[in-house]
Amino acid sequence: MNAAGALRTEIHSVRFRLLATLLVFMAVGLFVAGAATHAAQLKSLNDRVNAELLQPRSNLDDLASRGSPNNGGAAYTSLHDLFTTYLRNGAPGGDESVMTMVRGGNVILPRAKQATNLNTAAVTDHVWDWSVPGQTVMRDIELDGRQVRLAITSVSLARGRQDQGLLIASSEIGAQRAEVFGSMWTFALASLVTLALTGLVGFLVTGRLLRPVRRLREATEATTFEDLTKRVEVPDSTDDVAQLAMNFNRMLERLESGFDNQRRFVHDASHELRTPMTIIRGYLELLRAGDPDDVDQTRMLLLDELDRMQVLVDDLLLLARSGRPDFVTPAWVEADDLLEDVLNRVRVLGERQWHLDAKPGGLIRVDRRRLTQALEQLAANAVKYTSESDRISVGGAWVENDDGTPQSGRAVVVRELADSASRELEIWVSDTGTGIPADDHERIFERFGKGSNSAASEGSGLGLSIVKAIAEAHGGSVLLESEEGKGSRFVLRIPSGGKDAGGETDDSPAADSAGRSGSGTEAPGFEGPAIRGPAVRGPAVKGPAAKGPRHKGTGAAGGKPKPAGPASGIELATRAGGTP
Repeated sequence: MNAAGALRTEIHSVRFRLLATLLVFMAVGLFVAGAATHAAQLKSLNDRVNAELLQPRSNLDDLASRGSPNNGGAAYTSLHDLFTTYLRNGAPGGDESVMTMVRGGNVILPRAKQATNLNTAAVTDHVWDWSVPGQTVMRDIELDGRQVRLAITSVSLARGRQDQGLLIASSEIGAQRAEVFGSMWTFALASLVTLALTGLVGFLVTGRLLRPVRRLREATEATTFEDLTKRVEVPDSTDDVAQLAMNFNRMLERLESGFDNQRRFVHDASHELRTPMTIIRGYLELLRAGDPDDVDQTRMLLLDELDRMQVLVDDLLLLARSGRPDFVTPAWVEADDLLEDVLNRVRVLGERQWHLDAKPGGLIRVDRRRLTQALEQLAANAVKYTSESDRISVGGAWVENDDGTPQSGRAVVVRELADSASRELEIWVSDTGTGIPADDHERIFERFGKGSNSAASEGSGLGLSIVKAIAEAHGGSVLLESEEGKGSRFVLRIPSGGKDAGGETDDSPAADSAGRSGSGTEAPGFEGPAIRGPAVRGPAVKGPAAKGPRHKGTGAAGGKPKPAGPASGIELATRAGGTP
């Protein structure tokens, strides 16, 4: 960008417009304040000068009322004597001057030197024309290049022109006005300096305050579809600009996550669909169109391959949607009803020793459809790696503290448990099958990840990724305890959901009744593992009451299972014991 373009951009920037608006308002305020102050000073000056010019008349009236001191206080009979006695006291001083005149007589002046010489033709030739009998007249004239205000007072002792005289007082109002104008120009200069300093300081301050906005603009210019990694530095404050920067960074994170999911979906789909498409192409190339048996056999193979492709695409779409806010629609669900419903559903997956370990009781706020889908996926996964003589158990228990203390009970503690946002519900699916090698614990939760002992099993390797996505969408995690040759135990740890983000608890009767009746939201088209074949009745489970779940890993260290990572949402542990 050249200099002209940079200047044009700066002029149209928020910083420039904000600062210009501030300076304009400040300049208008200073102008109005200066004009009002100047007008008030001029008015005060005029009032003061007029009052000072009227003072000689008042003094003369006072002298005339006291009478002549030379005649024992008798009244003055001559204006000449009155004026002489008055001027004998001296001139007013300062910017004021005084002069008296008697019609048909002489001009009488004080002996002291005065600021203005009033005995000039410009005054004496016109002063009688300016006067008004019995009144004092104010008149501004120019004498010797100076502006002077005259107070012309008509004076008389008796009727008749021979007794008429004038008292003339003057003040150099021009010099005093010049002082007021000088203060006005001083104020104007100070205002300009103030505006300049304000502009400089405001330019620096607004630049600092709006720096995140400028970086936000630069980030938007640099942000492209190929690169969404640029972030804006957030200032150490809590104002609107800092909030804007944080919201912009969060928006970029959401966009980056969405584009990453899209890229992963396209990459996974193109990678995983390549093999079935190659198989379909090979079958079609080898098809003998004239052989009905070969056509029927190829048709069945192609339909089976297309079914596998459809399942793969559905799973990929599900994972792609897992990052959306509407992926789960939570509602209050009765935990016992959920577990019983899941157990009834998964019995048809295979002839196994199905068992319900424990009922936690209480309400939990979850998406019933998604959570059921995750548990069915875990059950289907357990069926793959067990035989008919193995046991698969489903159960749940409340975890109250971080140390994994289990809580159970019925109606007495149901509302107490549901009201605490710190409590979590652990739902597990355990089996006594082949187990999972320790090296595979993390890999099996990745997309298309399979354990080393699952090479011969069918499946895309997306099942546990879906389970993990559903758990994380609920704000929970997945715990794995397994030992090769002794079985596995998968645990979904889901927050109770008793309080929302605002800290309010949903204790309405509608929520309570909905949860106890197990009427969680369940949309048509249930997305669960494929269940085919006739229903298989599971064996009745008899014997002593089942033991509760283990909430601590019992490996060599005897410690609590450690999470795989802060962002993975998976907790891994190796179980030393056998069946749960």
